[in-house]
Amino acid sequence: MPNAAPSVPLVDRPWFNKVLIFFVAALWGFSFTTMKGMVTQMPVFFLLAVRNAIASITMLAWVRGRVVRSSDRATLALGLALGLTGYGAYATQTVGLTMTTPGKNSFLTGCYCVMVPFLSWLFGRGKPGVRHVLAAVMCVCGIGLVALDGGFPLNRGDVLSLACGVFYALQFVILAKWGQGKDALVATTWQFVVMCVCSAATSAVFERGYVPPAPTPGDVATLLFLGVGCSCVCFGVLNRAMTLVDPAEGSILSALESPFGVLSSVLVYHERVTLRLFCGFALIFVAIVVSEAGEELLRRCEELLRGQHGAIR
Repeated sequence: MPNAAPSVPLVDRPWFNKVLIFFVAALWGFSFTTMKGMVTQMPVFFLLAVRNAIASITMLAWVRGRVVRSSDRATLALGLALGLTGYGAYATQTVGLTMTTPGKNSFLTGCYCVMVPFLSWLFGRGKPGVRHVLAAVMCVCGIGLVALDGGFPLNRGDVLSLACGVFYALQFVILAKWGQGKDALVATTWQFVVMCVCSAATSAVFERGYVPPAPTPGDVATLLFLGVGCSCVCFGVLNRAMTLVDPAEGSILSALESPFGVLSSVLVYHERVTLRLFCGFALIFVAIVVSEAGEELLRRCEELLRGQHGAIR
């Protein structure tokens, strides 16, 4: 009797990793309302300093041996660049969150997916394709519906949320241009360290009068959720899971972060989603999907149409 083929471990099965990506998107989506709640209890940059300190300690404990072996000058420079852009993203996103709703913040931040091809072009990495231009047009229309729901002038929180998207897009460009051959986890560790130092320095300058009270068990649990769960575990799970699933399906699942951000805002803060906002959110979401997975989806549609044509013949 021939030997049975070795079974694939559960953690390596595509369906299981799709579920993991779905839960990562859900956690990140619900983290918008979590951050919204925390910034009502403590200053923005103090909160970011604590969150990134927890993330730094967790990452250093996780990859401590590799940090010593792989922290060459190029990896340190990559970590510094990622840390500075990450600090810019977290700062604009979190300050913006104090002036707008978690739902709008999540969708406007998510526009970074559409920005990446154009910023890559500026850095000399190839001209955007037709789908990228189409996605950009849809995204701009969606942003107009979302950000102009109250007319002019624009809400400062919405502007900062869009600025956050630019910083996130720059991170992807930096990783694509200078991240090859580097230990990603080590670079990410130094990224969190830089973000912690920058946040602590900003807090020391602009939030000098703040004296933190004794944290409650709820505060500790929330900070651990943000620092360990959302900053470390989610990044680690997503980076591995995306290598084991279809890229188009993985991109669409990860893009669900924005709808989950709106859902959490509706459930927790009773955000009212008007028809105008709904149409804007829908346009932005479709733009993200087209930009991330449009080419693969088009190829599959063509194959499906060819198959149906062949069956008819």
